[in-house]
Amino acid sequence: MTSLLAVILSFATLSPGSLGHPDDPRILVAHRARQAISIDGVLNEQDWAVAPFATGFLQYEPTEGAAPSQRTEVRVLYSNNSIYIGAHLFDTEPDKIWRTLGRRDDKNKADWFFVSIDSYLNRKSAYTFGVNAAGVQRDGVTTREMNSSWDAVWDSAVRVTADGWIVEMRIPYSMLRFTEAENQSWGLNFKRLIPRTSETLEWALVKRSERDSGVVSKYGELHGLNRLRPRKNIQITPYTVSQILTEEGDPGERVSDGDYNFGADLKIGLSSNITLDMTVNPDFGQVEADPAELNLTAFETFFREKRPFFVEGAQTLNFSLDHGSSLLYSRRIGAADPIIGASKLSGRTEGGLQFGILGAATGSDFNPNRYFGVTRVKQELGKYSSIGGIVTLFNRDVAYDGLTSVVGGADWDIRLADNTYKISGLASVTNRQFEDPSFEDTRGFSAYSEFEKVKGSFTYSTSVRVVSEDFNPNDIGRIRDVDFLSFSTKVDLQFNDGQPFGPFRRASVFTYVYQSISYSEGLDRGLGNWLRAKFFTNGYQSIEFSLNSSYLLGGYDLNETRGLGAWRAPRKVKIGTKFETDSRRQWQVEPEIEYEVKERGGKRIKLGLESSWNAGSRLRLSAEVNLNRTRGDLAWATNQSFQKIGNEWMMAEEAGSPSNFSEEDYLSFNGSDQLESILESVSPHEDDAYYVPIFGRRDTDSMDFTLRSNITFSPNLSLQIYGQLFAAKGQYDNFTLLQNRDDLAAFDAYPKRHDFAFSSFQTNTVLRWEYRPGSTLFLVWTHSRRGSAEFDPFDLTARSPYRTGTLDQISEAFDVFPQNVFLIKLNYLFMR
Repeated sequence: MTSLLAVILSFATLSPGSLGHPDDPRILVAHRARQAISIDGVLNEQDWAVAPFATGFLQYEPTEGAAPSQRTEVRVLYSNNSIYIGAHLFDTEPDKIWRTLGRRDDKNKADWFFVSIDSYLNRKSAYTFGVNAAGVQRDGVTTREMNSSWDAVWDSAVRVTADGWIVEMRIPYSMLRFTEAENQSWGLNFKRLIPRTSETLEWALVKRSERDSGVVSKYGELHGLNRLRPRKNIQITPYTVSQILTEEGDPGERVSDGDYNFGADLKIGLSSNITLDMTVNPDFGQVEADPAELNLTAFETFFREKRPFFVEGAQTLNFSLDHGSSLLYSRRIGAADPIIGASKLSGRTEGGLQFGILGAATGSDFNPNRYFGVTRVKQELGKYSSIGGIVTLFNRDVAYDGLTSVVGGADWDIRLADNTYKISGLASVTNRQFEDPSFEDTRGFSAYSEFEKVKGSFTYSTSVRVVSEDFNPNDIGRIRDVDFLSFSTKVDLQFNDGQPFGPFRRASVFTYVYQSISYSEGLDRGLGNWLRAKFFTNGYQSIEFSLNSSYLLGGYDLNETRGLGAWRAPRKVKIGTKFETDSRRQWQVEPEIEYEVKERGGKRIKLGLESSWNAGSRLRLSAEVNLNRTRGDLAWATNQSFQKIGNEWMMAEEAGSPSNFSEEDYLSFNGSDQLESILESVSPHEDDAYYVPIFGRRDTDSMDFTLRSNITFSPNLSLQIYGQLFAAKGQYDNFTLLQNRDDLAAFDAYPKRHDFAFSSFQTNTVLRWEYRPGSTLFLVWTHSRRGSAEFDPFDLTARSPYRTGTLDQISEAFDVFPQNVFLIKLNYLFMR
C-alpha cells in the first residue's frame, strides 16, 4: 500500500515539463531527504520512493526529437550539505550495456549518464557530473560543450540490474557555487548515452538549431530548494614530487640528477558563491607531454592549458579576442621561471556580477622577477545578455628590461528577440613601457563587432574587426596576427531542419567569407573563404567535404617576412575530405585526405588515418598517422644581412640585422657581384648595409605516428601510455631575394643552404591511483630521443640531410642518447 501511494504521489507531483512536448518548459521539484542516503547504487531509501521524477527524454542523436529506445527516470534529493541524483536507466537488453572501464574524465565508449547543474541560474554555464556503467567518473564545466579539465570531489555508485542500470550520486554543495537566497531554483539537465544504438538522450532537449544561442540557456529548472546550509568549503592539498633525470653528459656517458620538491594548495569557500584559491611553491608541472610538430609558419604554437590551478575557473577569467586569440593565455605564467606563489579570487554576487582576480609571481630560488595580474568582471543583463571588462598587468624586473605591460578591455553580448539575435563586440588597448631606453614603448588597440542570428536551422552573421599594428597582449595573452581591418560573413544551414532525408540522418553546410586590409597602410590582405559540408548517413557513418581558399583576388602577407614588410602572397586553394565509420562499433576508423595547390607551382598533400578500438572492458587503443608532402612551395627561408666592404659584396655568416654584426662577421662568396644589380632598387637598412628576406622553393616531408593506450584496472587505478614518433625534413632551392613587396629577384649565387632534418621519439607512461577522493598518486616515466642533422650550411657539395630516407631518419632517432625522467607525485586532500 505504501509503494502504491508513493507511485501515485510521484505522478501527482510531476511538473508539466517532466513529460510532454519537447518545447514545454522542463521543471523538476527536488525533495528534501528525511534520512541519511547511502551511495551504493541501490535506491532503497524511502525518500527516493516519494521524490518526483523526470522522464520523457528525447533523442538528440541519432534523430533529433524522436522517442528513445529506452526509458529513463531521474529523481533529485537534497539535504543541508549535498544534492543527490538517483537515475534508473531502463534497458530491455541489460546484457548489452557497455561497461567499459577508463581513466577518470576519459569519455570512453560506454553507457553514460550525466547531470548538468546551473546553480547560479545564469543560463550560461553549468557544472556537469557523469558516470558510466562501469563506475568511471567524469566532471567538468559546460558552456556549449563540456570542458572536463575541472575536477570536483563527489561520490557515485552504479549497479546493473535485470531491467537496466542504476546511478546514484552525492554532490556536496561545496563543489558548486550559488547564491545565499532562502529559496532557490537552479538550471538542470540530464543526458544519457547508449553507444550500441548511437543514442544521445536529453531531458531538456537542446535542438541543434538553438545551440548557438546558448546550450545552458535551454536547460530545464530544478525547484524546491529551500534553506540550504552548506558547510564552508576548506580544502588543503599538500603535494610532494620526487624526480630523477638521466641524460647524456660527455659523449656516451650517462649522468643522473635528482630533485625533490613540495608545496601546498589552499581553497577556502568564503561564502557559497565566493572562493579563494592560494598556492605556495605550486606543483604546476604536467604529467602529459606536449606533442612534437613541424611549424614553418610565422606564428607561435599555442598548447592547451593542463595545469589544475589555471584550469579550474578558467571560464571566469577568459577574454576571447576571436580566432583563438585571448587577453589571457595562462601558459605564459611560469614559462620563463618557476612559479613562487599564486592566488585567485572568484565568484558571483547576488546582483549577477561575475568576477575573477588572479595574481602570480615567478622567479628562481624564490627571488621574484616577473609578476602577473588579471582582473575580470562580467555583469549579467536580463536573462541572456551581459557586459564585462578585463585588466591585465605584467611586470618584468629591471635587470631584464623593466617592462610594464598593461592591457584593458571591455566586451558585450546583447541578445534580442527572445535570444534569436546577438549583437556582440569588444574593445581593447595595450600599453607596453620599458625602463630600458633601448626598447621602444608601444600602444595599440583592437575592436570587434558582430551581428548574428543564433537560432534556427538557417543562421548567419556579419562582423568587422580592427587590430592596430602595435596591439600586443602577448606578455600575458596571445594573438597571432595584427595590423588588419577585416570584414567577414558566415552562413550555416541544416538541411531539412536537421531531420532525416533520403540516405542521410542529417546534413549541414557552413561557409565563411572574409576580406582583410592592413590597418596601417590599407594594403589588400586578401579575400578568402572556407566551405564545409557534413553528412551523417543512415548507417551511422559521417562524410565531410571542405574547400578553403586564400588570396583569391591577390593580396599581401604581412607576416611571412618575419618583420621585414609585406610580400604578394600566392593564391591558394585547398580541398579535403574525411570519412568516419559506424559510430556504434567498438572499432572506428577515420581516414582523411587534403590537397592544396598554390599559384607559382606549390603543391601539398596530406594523408591521415585515425583509429580507436575498445579491445575489452579494460583496454582502449587509439592510433593516428599523418603524412605530409610539399613540393615547390615558394616560401620564406631567412632574413639576411649584406654589406659592400671595399669593392666586394659580403654576407653575414649568421642570420640577423646588420646592427648585430661587425665587419669580421661577414663572409665573401662566389658570384657576389650579382647583388649589385639586385639591390639597386632596394633601400639600405642602415648606412651601406642591407637586410632583406630570402625566399626559396621548399620541399618538405613529415611523418607523425601517435599511439595511445589506456589500461584500467578499476575506476580509480589506470595506466596510460602515450608514444609519438615524429620525423620531418626539408630543403630549399631556386633562391630569390625580395626587392619590394611585389618583386622577387633570382639569386642563383646565394651561398647558404637552409635544409633541415629532425626526428623525435617520445613516450609518456602514467600510472594514476586516486587512493581516496581528491587524493592521487602518480608514477610517471617520460622517455625522449630528439635528433637533428648537423651540416655546414656553406658547404654546397656536402650531401643534404634532406636526402636521408624517411626510414633511415626514423632509425637515427633511436640512435640518439635518450633522456629519461622518473617522477613520483603524491597529493593528499584535507577537506572540511
